[in-house]
Amino acid sequence: MHITYRSRQFLRALFFSGICVAASFLIGIQSAGEVQPIALIEAGSVSQSGDLTGDGGVDVQDVIQILEVVQGYAQATPDQLKADPNGDGSFTIDDALRILRTLP
Repeated sequence: MHITYRSRQFLRALFFSGICVAASFLIGIQSAGEVQPIALIEAGSVSQSGDLTGDGGVDVQDVIQILEVVQGYAQATPDQLKADPNGDGSFTIDDALRILRTLP
């Protein structure tokens, strides 16, 4: 079997892209375990549990807000913390999943 130069380049690129995908996956798994929940700063009653955006409804935008806080891209405001979906006083991936399960 004769492998041409172009075939070798393709196989090399395929091999290295596979390594990159596997490494990204492993790094993602490691960082997912290091996520710490955000503690509740101020608690109070809210009109709707899970409404982090304050628009009066619970939707995908609220899930995005929770994930941004969990990953450390944003800080939760006291009003957002009042809308903790499961009322345990912290934002976690479980809060985002709880909202996603209720969406139509």
